[in-house]
Amino acid sequence: MAWSPSLNSFGDGARRKTMEVNVIELVDRPEAGPTQAEFTPETSDPVAFFNLRENPFLDNVNPEFFFRTEAHEDAYLKMKKCIEDNIALGLISAQSGTGKTLLTQILLQELDKSRYRPALILAYPRFSRSALLRELAQELEIGDLSPRLTLHALMNVVQERIYQLHKEGVKPVILIDEVHFLSGDTLHLLRTLSNIETARMKLVTILLFGEESFLEKLGDPRFKAILSRTFIRANLRPLFASEVEQYVKFRCLMAGGRGDLFTKETFARIHEHTGGVPREVNRLCHNTLAWAAQKRIASITSELLNDVICKGY
Repeated sequence: MAWSPSLNSFGDGARRKTMEVNVIELVDRPEAGPTQAEFTPETSDPVAFFNLRENPFLDNVNPEFFFRTEAHEDAYLKMKKCIEDNIALGLISAQSGTGKTLLTQILLQELDKSRYRPALILAYPRFSRSALLRELAQELEIGDLSPRLTLHALMNVVQERIYQLHKEGVKPVILIDEVHFLSGDTLHLLRTLSNIETARMKLVTILLFGEESFLEKLGDPRFKAILSRTFIRANLRPLFASEVEQYVKFRCLMAGGRGDLFTKETFARIHEHTGGVPREVNRLCHNTLAWAAQKRIASITSELLNDVICKGY
């Protein structure tokens, strides 16, 4: 049976109370959505012009607009298995703009807070070991720490907190986004954290989210110990051409618009121009909606789309 995304893909967090319908059913029956735009001459705002609840192509990580492809489903289930099976390290690699940051939000939203203590850390260039431990301490609610604490002292404080949580029946789940920015020393610190355990189980699960270049970095013999500990890995790919059509329709419907807002012939052009990268699809569609509203055009055609592309929007 062909796999397809649905509104209920990731549980209650992705459910819209105002739309108790199957999204794909609406995608395949665009007439089921609002049938026409409300024309408001005094504004060129696409939300008002197309009678939307919100702009469907904003540059944000709203879980309600998460479009579950087969690749995203695979990555989600693998990371969930890491958590449930007490695996120390999991990795999602992805081309920039394909949804890894949004996937961190879905995982955070789905975690049972009575069993897990989530800690989301955003890495950045020259992110030091002490900076990582201090952010982790803050996420684990350790409290104020002296700025004079040594790296060794910071590690001891974090380790003690992890053991304390274990006694309370709670496991920390550490999600590190943009992990490709971490230095070799900081990566080895993650290996040390992943080794915190009892005789029966690992006490921490660390999920790494980074660009595909991070895999090349892990291929260096210096990081063999880290790579071997990364039991479960997944890769997010750009959208296929057929998925671009479903993606655009899905987001339009989720924003309260029409499934046929973009005409059929536009989708191949969108895929060609963006390479199927969701962030680029959003950017192009966002700018095209704005241009259409400004020109008072109720449907997005290939001619209009090409006009926007030629203008470099």
